[in-house]
Amino acid sequence: MLFSKATGYGIRAMVYLAGQPGNQPCGLKEIAEQEKIPPVFLRKVLGELCHRRLLLSVKGIHGGYMLGRPPEAITVWDVIRSLEAGQDFDSCILGCGVCNPEHPCVLHSDWQRLREELMISWQVKTISELASLQSEVPPRPTSEQARRTTDGERQEVTSRP
Repeated sequence: MLFSKATGYGIRAMVYLAGQPGNQPCGLKEIAEQEKIPPVFLRKVLGELCHRRLLLSVKGIHGGYMLGRPPEAITVWDVIRSLEAGQDFDSCILGCGVCNPEHPCVLHSDWQRLREELMISWQVKTISELASLQSEVPPRPTSEQARRTTDGERQEVTSRP
C-alpha cells in the first residue's frame, strides 16, 4: 500500500461527500457505514481535513461534514498532502533510503518514472473526477460477504443482503 490508512480513508470520505447531491452535510456515522471505515479513526481523519480547510464541519441536529470547496477544486494531491504529513515520495522503492541517482538501486529508473507520473496524476486528478468514476466501481464486499478458505485464498460469497 502506497498510502497510510488515514490517507486512503480521507480520499474515500472526500469522494463519498463529492458524490452526495447538493453538497449537504453528511454525518460521521453515515460516511463510516457507507465506506466501511472505523468511525473513531474516521473522526480523526475528517478533523484533520477540516483543519486543512478541505472539509467543513457543520454543528447541530442536521450537521455533519461537507466539502470545503467545490470538488472540482480539490485534487487528490491536496488530500494526500494534508494527511501524509512529513511523507516524502523520494524514498527508494526497495527501502534503500532516499532515492539516489548517484547510487541507484536496480529499480531506480522504473520507480523514478512511475513516481513522477503518479505525482502529476495526483496533482491534476480532482475529487470530482473520482466521484464520477465511483459509480463504475463495483461495491467492496463486507467482511460477511468475503471469507477465507482453508488454503488462504479469498472466496467471494454470492449472496447479498
